[in-house]
Amino acid sequence: MRKFSLFILAFFIFFSQNSFVLNAETNDSFKIETIDHLIDFPEKITFLFTGTTKKKIDDIKVNFKTGDRKTLQYGYMDFETNDNKVSGVMDFRINTTNGYIPPGSTITWNIIVYFEDGSQFSSENNEFIMLDTRFDDWDSIEGEYITIYYRYSKSRAKTLLEECEFLIKDMEAIVGKTEDKIALTLYNNYAEMIEAVRSKSKTSDRELITAGQAFDESSVVLVLAGRSDIGTATHEIMHILVGRATDGSINLPLWLNEGLAEYANRDKTVSYDLYLEWGIGTNQLKPLSQLRTFPGDPKLTLVSYGQSRSVVRYMIDNYGQEKMYILLNNLSQGMTIDEALVDSYGFELSTLDSNWRESIGAGPYKSRENAVIEVKISDPNSCTSNNLLLFLPLLFIFWIKSYGKLL
Repeated sequence: MRKFSLFILAFFIFFSQNSFVLNAETNDSFKIETIDHLIDFPEKITFLFTGTTKKKIDDIKVNFKTGDRKTLQYGYMDFETNDNKVSGVMDFRINTTNGYIPPGSTITWNIIVYFEDGSQFSSENNEFIMLDTRFDDWDSIEGEYITIYYRYSKSRAKTLLEECEFLIKDMEAIVGKTEDKIALTLYNNYAEMIEAVRSKSKTSDRELITAGQAFDESSVVLVLAGRSDIGTATHEIMHILVGRATDGSINLPLWLNEGLAEYANRDKTVSYDLYLEWGIGTNQLKPLSQLRTFPGDPKLTLVSYGQSRSVVRYMIDNYGQEKMYILLNNLSQGMTIDEALVDSYGFELSTLDSNWRESIGAGPYKSRENAVIEVKISDPNSCTSNNLLLFLPLLFIFWIKSYGKLL
């Protein structure tokens, strides 16, 4: 039996290896009889096969890729041989931080057999959709850009599909035209969804209900059905579009990413104006250069969303969508945010911050004595939308004590 191990390689290695092994072995010496997978969400994916061989086998490797990821994952099978019969199995744990795969992901995989004489055999690629197997009644509805996996409520799924399809066309001037489809997995209630989402932080898990998550490289969005699902879905899909437009740039700042997602939010009933006003009055608006992670305090997270949306709206209203498109393209080329801003807008981040503050009457930033501790997001490729209205009563009380008035 072979001991299982897992590694992550650059995507180009996958293709360079495939180009070699495709011509390395004929079907005369090795034949696959069955090749399959089993999903046990949220625990693991099992890859397995049976076949016949005329040669002694040294190793059997599983190559697999999730969605649009540019990295290849692989592991080695446990295998057994009996005369010329061979069978292999490999478990990949998806209940870990590094192994997590969101439900709705498209997984492409194949096996490579290494023989003791140095020759190799590569199978054809296999593809499947990994759904949440805790439920066996998933259905789907498909549009030009979006596929929605849902249970029970087809009418709700159809409404979301229409809104999301419109959003993608509406945002083309900012993020460009998209070709690869996005998968949206819709959960009926939080009890179902909580096992499917990836945890962000202990504070957020305890105090904010996750209503949606976006996974850029997997091209998957998870959404909690309800009165805010249109806003959640369009917000999260915009994250996917921005990720594609910037080619997953590490220089994409939090305020720009979240600001664009809220700019695209088609649920206008949810507003951050109240939190933004409170942030102005209590000097809680962080400089854009410091808005790289969400604050640990959930109340200030709400302020950050409002601030980010307001800045992006200011940029688009005053300079147009074309400059925003150029800015995102600059980031995709590896520019820093300052370099990208200077090239597209003609000014640096500090100037943008100052001009935006002046436009909303916020005044210059003054350092606070008791700074709020920040915590990093555990997964930079994932974004979470939260049920922000949970804190509204608490925020009003805090407002009265700290600010002295209501809007």
